[in-house]
Amino acid sequence: MEIVELFKDALTYPIKEWNKLLLFGVLFVVMSIFSILQVFGLALTNYAAVGIVGIISFVVTFVFTMLIFGYILSIIRKTINNVSGDVPKIDLATNFVDGLKVLVLYIVYYIIPVVITLIVAYATGAFNYLYQFMMIVANTGSVNAVPQALMANAGANLLIVAVIAMILYIIFTLLLWIATVVLAETDSLGAAVHMGNVFKKIGEISWVNYIIWAIILAIITFIIGFVSDLILYIPFLGFILSLLIISPFLEMFKTRALGLIYNESKR
Repeated sequence: MEIVELFKDALTYPIKEWNKLLLFGVLFVVMSIFSILQVFGLALTNYAAVGIVGIISFVVTFVFTMLIFGYILSIIRKTINNVSGDVPKIDLATNFVDGLKVLVLYIVYYIIPVVITLIVAYATGAFNYLYQFMMIVANTGSVNAVPQALMANAGANLLIVAVIAMILYIIFTLLLWIATVVLAETDSLGAAVHMGNVFKKIGEISWVNYIIWAIILAIITFIIGFVSDLILYIPFLGFILSLLIISPFLEMFKTRALGLIYNESKR
């Protein structure tokens, strides 16, 4: 499938069945409402009430996040098994279990760049510079009291760490995307965390095609996200529209596009 056709398909896919798009959007609305409740719960003066509201909000937010992760996996599964397939139905039990698998996959793939970044930060002395900076500010109450040499060294080291962290994040995100499709295809976490499988699939797609696809995906995602931010300026209604339509549309679009580019490895 040509790259233009691929993205055309992915952009029209979410609106094939509006009822399923809106139902998916309800998951985002509920998840966001309970996420906000956690913040409001902190304003309560009764500590017991704060704890109860916090626990309930966390549990509901977690459950609905898993449902969203799981539904995303079901879209990928539909796409790689039947390119012209319809939009899958939400299956609460299956989606929740699949969501837990996706969560484990995220942890496995992102723990590596996190650990490497922490090692680099320690090796470059970034933690030490940051500690000195915070102690001086805490003792003097002014950022101006921090020596210029310390500011320069801390800034340079933190910049190095930030650049390395960003590069690692991009690389492992590219790997994670394909690993997620492997999980959808095999229903095996073992196969999904096996990086040899992931590299093999990307090689079959072609690294060049995959990176071009990722760049175009990022551009389209940015544009849709920008539109979503503009809609948020509409009082209350903008918040609902963004969660009920834009957020699920964006996730379905990205997921469909991921499944379609993965299918190129089968050609």
